[in-house]
Amino acid sequence: MSEVLRARPVNVQVKHRGTLVPPCYDLFKTEVGVVVVTKLAETFNLRSTGIIVNQNATSAQYLSFRYVLPGEPFRYMDASIGLDQVEIIFSNPATMAELMAEVGKVWGVIVENLHPIVASNYVEVTLHCETDGLSTRAFLNNLVKVQSDMQGIHKGFSLTSKAVDTVGRISLDVSESVADGLYVVFAYVSTGSVRDMLALRDFFDATLTAYRSLQSLAHVELVEPT
Repeated sequence: MSEVLRARPVNVQVKHRGTLVPPCYDLFKTEVGVVVVTKLAETFNLRSTGIIVNQNATSAQYLSFRYVLPGEPFRYMDASIGLDQVEIIFSNPATMAELMAEVGKVWGVIVENLHPIVASNYVEVTLHCETDGLSTRAFLNNLVKVQSDMQGIHKGFSLTSKAVDTVGRISLDVSESVADGLYVVFAYVSTGSVRDMLALRDFFDATLTAYRSLQSLAHVELVEPT
């Protein structure tokens, strides 16, 4: 059996996109839109200039804001709320618990005031990692048996897991920003309909389970800070 590569993420970006069907036209109603903006401002301590209203991008970015979190490295969450989708990008969450809590706050406001039907959910996680003991290139060379005499070639691979309404994928490569580090892309999509926060939390739990189980199949362990 191949050795397990233990890796510590040093730069992480998490993206969650929910597709809304039908579109949330209630966002155009003044009495609804004002409540959504007010709740977001209260939740994330935003000034009036902190939430951008863009009537030229109503499908995906009608409302958007950036929330900067304390700590190093630079940590922030960008949220874009449109009629057809909601997208949240979180850079360098400190812990899984923080990630779930902050993303949940955005969705809590949306679900409570817009009552959307989320027809599909997509999560993508990209990680640049330092490795413990084992070289990333040596690890990938051992697992991927393709031979080549070409200069500058390094190896990588991906694994995909499919179920009735979900697809999970993990891809491993050599990082371009961390010396002999590991670059990981994890993606998970579900086409199951979500209508409330309980169902959304179930989706996040399923995503986390897939994230961990695919690591095991790929013989890697991505250290999760606590």
